[in-house]
Amino acid sequence: MTGVPADWMPRAAMRRIHVHWTAGRHAPNATDQRAYHILVCGDGSLRRGNTSIEANAPGSGLRPAAHTLNANTGAIGVALCCMFRARESPFDAGPDPLTEAQWQAAIAAIAQLAHRYAIPVTPRTILTHAEVGPNLNIPQRNKWDITRLPFDPDCQGAQAVGDKLRRAVAARLDGMSGTVEDLPSDPALKLPRFRVSGVAPSRLNFRRAPDGERAGALPEGTRVERLAVVGDWWQVRTPAGYVGWVWSSYLTAV
Repeated sequence: MTGVPADWMPRAAMRRIHVHWTAGRHAPNATDQRAYHILVCGDGSLRRGNTSIEANAPGSGLRPAAHTLNANTGAIGVALCCMFRARESPFDAGPDPLTEAQWQAAIAAIAQLAHRYAIPVTPRTILTHAEVGPNLNIPQRNKWDITRLPFDPDCQGAQAVGDKLRRAVAARLDGMSGTVEDLPSDPALKLPRFRVSGVAPSRLNFRRAPDGERAGALPEGTRVERLAVVGDWWQVRTPAGYVGWVWSSYLTAV
């Protein structure tokens, strides 16, 4: 299956995406299907959970998918089916390790969800389960998903994996166009806006990636929408629709 089908993404006011692994086999079991909205199998194919995304919307009145302790409202649960009998230290990924095919499929699905629900890519809005405690200040009982990538042993730790995830999702979003017209009216879904400040008489460099190739420059006072955050680099969209990265110190909230 390629991409997240439209009928898996109903009209709902969603604010975050939480990314997990199931600690199970490369295919979901009945427990996995109850707990998560979207599951990514070992071969990169997608399975739909038993609970609709709209059940986790604020005030839905429906029984939500309970994927994250005390943090399910407004949050979409995406889980990679993997890491059965994995051990954190010394690290052992077990017989069903997280695969690169899963990782890439998850990135594509998360980018679709972020686009559909107008969720900006920040450490507080798109994050792994291991980041929920430090980023949202909601304790999670020693969860370590996702702090290791078996196919990339140099990437270790919740923040490193989370930043790698967000960087890849943001890159995917660069190629997506169009806007969502039918979402419920919810202030939390509006992208934060900023203006360029403190660079005159010069201009703010506009780059293709964090600290990457210069694509242009923004004059003082330019208003932008923030799409993603990677450290001090922010991905923004200009009034003309161009998407690029700028140094956040020169942006002031509108």
